[in-house]
Parts: sequence; structure tokens; C-alpha cells
Amino acid sequence: MDFSGFLLIISIIIISGVVAYLGDVLGRRIGKQRLSVLKLRPRYTAILMSIITGVIIATITLAILTVASEDVRTALFGMRELREKLDSLNYEVKQRNTELDVMRKEAENFQKRIAELEQKEKDLILSRSQLESQVEILNGNIHDLVEQRNSLNEEIQSLQLELRRTQETIVAIRQGEIVFQEDEEMLRGLAPAGLAREEAENYLLTLLQRADELALRRGAGQDSSSQRAVFVMGDNFDQALEKLILSQNQTVIRLVSALNTLKGEPVITRFLLDDNKKIFAAGQLVYQKEVSVDSDQSNVEQILTEILSELNTLGVKQGIIPQRGRIGLVSALNLTDVSRQLSQLSDQVLINAIAENDIYTIGPLRVRLEIVKDKVP
Repeated sequence: MDFSGFLLIISIIIISGVVAYLGDVLGRRIGKQRLSVLKLRPRYTAILMSIITGVIIATITLAILTVASEDVRTALFGMRELREKLDSLNYEVKQRNTELDVMRKEAENFQKRIAELEQKEKDLILSRSQLESQVEILNGNIHDLVEQRNSLNEEIQSLQLELRRTQETIVAIRQGEIVFQEDEEMLRGLAPAGLAREEAENYLLTLLQRADELALRRGAGQDSSSQRAVFVMGDNFDQALEKLILSQNQTVIRLVSALNTLKGEPVITRFLLDDNKKIFAAGQLVYQKEVSVDSDQSNVEQILTEILSELNTLGVKQGIIPQRGRIGLVSALNLTDVSRQLSQLSDQVLINAIAENDIYTIGPLRVRLEIVKDKVP
């Protein structure tokens, strides 16, 4: 309560007390003097004065409150209007409550709808992720299929080229126009160990130059742009160069034809490198065979042919590089002498093959044949 309200209450109390006191004094005087108002008895006149005093107190109180407070005036004189407004407000509140309930229900429906939409959104996001994964898988499959198709196209082209070359080769073989067979050795060299890069490169280039001259002599053709008859396929030159630089031993270098080469075509070649290791020492027993000579010596030539064939097989197993398809070499004089001795013998004979000199990977397997005398009957 503020100070003005408190002051108003104090004022009403004081005024009421003063009026009551004055009414009491007036009543006692009327009673003592036995005055009469409106021809009433004094006793009733005193009661009337008390009533009037009460009425005056109430009137003064209401007057003061009415003057001092707008709320009191409204409560006294505008109650009906206030009640009508209150009824109108209550009705409006009910309408608002009804609308609020409807809006609340709509809000709940909207929330349910939002929850459903959020769930659908999650499902759509999950579906999109799955679809994106499937798209990535399909893209990968498409990429693989494209690569397979390209690979198959390349393989088809390669096979067509190979078929065409095979057909050309067959025709050339029939016509005698093959100048170099596939894997045919053109030339070989023995490179020393510890070559520097420049020395190793010059060594390989020298071999290619010699091979170029050989190819032209055999009937190969030159490339129109480079005027060369011999080419090294792919990275074979660089690989051979690195291997030659890193080698700590003598290296056997062979240049072989990579494909069948027709007359008038350049030769595609590749380098083959092997360490030149010592296989047999001079005088070492390389091979030994016990043979049976017929009584009429009719199988002597067959025996010698078998020995030479087995010497070739042995050389390949030991790592000796063939040259023109052969490895073992026996001098014609030695073969003639052994053949003569065998023609004079019969029954079981032991033949030894002795290395004539140190034999290395580069070959050849040069031996002499000896007949062991104590095996002769």
C-alpha cells in the first residue's frame, strides 16, 4: 500500500470518529433536554440522531472514497458495466481457450507431422547414402568394365597384329623371306666387370651398331626416320645398362631378335645378360658314359651322336649359353680318332669327356673324348 492510500484510511477513521463523537454529544443533549424532533419522543429522537449520525458517517466515508479513488467510483456506479465487460471478457477467454485448444491440437498434429517428416528425411538421407554407395559401386564397375573393354580391345588388336604377322611369317617362311627368327641370337659379347655408366652405354651402343650392320647384310630394312635397322624393345636398353653397371663379374651380353623379322623390315631386339661364371676347369672330367659297341661296329656313329647330344644337354643344365643351338664342341680330329678306336673294339666301353680349357658361361663346352683302356675287353 502506498502513502496516499494509508493517509486516506487514517483520514476516514478520524472523520468517522469526530462525526460519531458529535452524534453522541448531540444525542446526550437531546436526551438530557428531552428534545423532540418531528414530534417524536425523546427516546426515539435520540435513536434517530444515532441513525442519522451513522448515515452521515457512511455518507462521508463513501463521499471521500468516491472522490479519492476511481476504483471505488467504478465499483459503486459502474458495476453493471464492469460485470458486462467481465462477462464479455469471460466469453472471450472461453473462445480464446477453445481456439487455444484447437491450436494446441493443431500444434500436436504439426509436431507429429514434423516427426514423420523428420523420419522420412532420415530415411531419405539413408536411402540417398545407399544410392550414392550403389552409384559409386556402379561407377567402379563401369570403370572396370571400360578398362576391361579397353584391355580386350588392345588384346584383340594385339592378337590381330600377331595373327597378321603370323600369316605374313608363314608366307615369308614359304617364300624364304625371314631374315631373323624369334629369339635368334644376332651377336654376343663379354663385358668386363666394373664398367662406368658411360663405358657400359658405349659398349651396348657398339653392339647395336655391329648388329645394325649384320641386319643390313642379312636383308633387314631401315626405319625411314632414324635410318636404323635394329631397335631395342621397351625399357630393355635401360635395364640392361643398369644391370651391367651393377655387375661385379664379367657379363655375357647377347642381343637376340624379339620377333620374326621379314626381309626389308627393321629388327626388334632385346638384350640378355648373364654373369660369366666358371663352369669347368681345364682337364676336369666333364662327362662319362659306358657304351656297348656292336660286334659289327654298326652303331659307332649313333654312339657318338648320342654323346654329343648329351653333352649339349649337360651344358644347358650347368648354365652354359648355347650358340647357334649348340654347346658342346669336339674337334674333328678327336672325333675321327675316337671313331676309329671304337670301330676296332666291341662289347662294353667307357668314354670320358675332358675339358680342353677353362669353360665359362659364355661357352662353348670344348672337350676331348677319351676311351678308358682298362674297360676294353
